[in-house]
Amino acid sequence: MPFRALPSYFRGYHESESTGVDSSLVNHLELVKHINWKELYESIPVDNEQYNYKLVIFARHGQGYHNAAIERYGMPEWDSKWALLDGDEYGNWLDSRLTNVGREQVRTTGSTILSPIVNDLGMLPHKFFSSPMRRCLETFVESWNVCLRENSDIHCLTDVNDIEVNIYENIREILGRHPCDKRVNHSKAIKEYQPSKLPIGITVNWVYEPEYPEEDKLWTPTREKISDMDKRILNGLVQIFQQTTSADRFISVTCHSGVINSILRNIKHPRVDNLQTGNVVIAVVEIDKQKLGQHPLQ
Repeated sequence: MPFRALPSYFRGYHESESTGVDSSLVNHLELVKHINWKELYESIPVDNEQYNYKLVIFARHGQGYHNAAIERYGMPEWDSKWALLDGDEYGNWLDSRLTNVGREQVRTTGSTILSPIVNDLGMLPHKFFSSPMRRCLETFVESWNVCLRENSDIHCLTDVNDIEVNIYENIREILGRHPCDKRVNHSKAIKEYQPSKLPIGITVNWVYEPEYPEEDKLWTPTREKISDMDKRILNGLVQIFQQTTSADRFISVTCHSGVINSILRNIKHPRVDNLQTGNVVIAVVEIDKQKLGQHPLQ
């Protein structure tokens, strides 16, 4: 494997023997050895001939209409009936948008998690990545708008006018069967979101892969196997880290709970269970440059 998480930075992976945490009971983001984000960031190993090191935020989208339906009907009824439909009387969840609750969740994340990191480090992530699903695009806009507004006086942010977010199909939620995990046509998403003007005046430009398909080519009527998903997410991680340089030491990835679970398996990070919609997992990742360069996309 070309990358692995390093222990001893966060409660969620506080030692190499850690087996995982329940994030509904434990603050998995608690810093275990450092008093603030600046001290943590400065303690990350220096890149060398063999390895690059990065601080990576893996953000789960806020509550979508499908998440609200699961809470409303319960998982058994969701799996047997509602997951196979496009929506109910309360909303449509094909390529679901955020609910009002979801928007508030990610605004809170922007203020309580992202903003302190940016304030301590005095900078934004060097690169941004996201799933193409609408709930992820909206999560990025809502959360980072709050963070940028609260840190608008930081010198290095005063001249920020545009932000590029790289969109990868491979970091979508588990595929198949459920319409909530089927994306709308590319032209529709472009019409709705490209570009996205933040209330604070910054423009977000979504940068899609070359020859990005108009229709969803990944979704199928049958549900994706976990083993197949892990291979796809591995490809997504390879794409992300191949697009970063040694200078890109701080990375943001906006995605889904299933994707984050798969990422943690791929980077050998202990489980972080029951991650609430809108919450994040943060990890220090070691990347083997030679293995990354030799890793074929499967």
